[in-house]
Amino acid sequence: MLRFRNAALLIAACLLIPASAVTQEVAVPDAGAAGRIANGSKFGNWVVSCQALAVNETTCVLSQQLLRANDNAFLAELLAFWNADGTQKFMAVRVPTGVYLPSGFALRPEDESEETRFVRQTCGRDLCEGLIEVTDDLEGRWVGAEKLLGGYRPGRTAEALVFTLSLAGLTEGLAALRVAPAE
Repeated sequence: MLRFRNAALLIAACLLIPASAVTQEVAVPDAGAAGRIANGSKFGNWVVSCQALAVNETTCVLSQQLLRANDNAFLAELLAFWNADGTQKFMAVRVPTGVYLPSGFALRPEDESEETRFVRQTCGRDLCEGLIEVTDDLEGRWVGAEKLLGGYRPGRTAEALVFTLSLAGLTEGLAALRVAPAE
């Protein structure tokens, strides 16, 4: 009985290995034309991450992990994806638990004063998430910016943590993942 339980735990642990650890070809329709995209494909600073939901049903997102340069500490992870029918784009941000999200996670081009705040969604044991719909205008402003600034407060009384990032490849990556809108 003990050996069976250990084997079951080992199998369960293997199933939890991230899908990005293997190369998986996924069929992704692109505006009506069938195409294939490999799990782990890169578009600029973005990596495609796909997961099987059911038989013949896979979902893919673009992912970008942001690490502090001097010590590789985790700052944030950005995820870009389409809704199920391919009519709306979204970007989610994951930040360490403990971040003071009521003040929000925000992005803005360096040369602009207007920032875009992500709406807090949920917090788990390790991460908190925020979400925003990405309009074509917003995507254009972000992608067209020479430098993009992101930031949040690591704690309620902490000074804001601000860092630079690039969304290079976002437009191309989202185009590759796009599911044709329903008629």
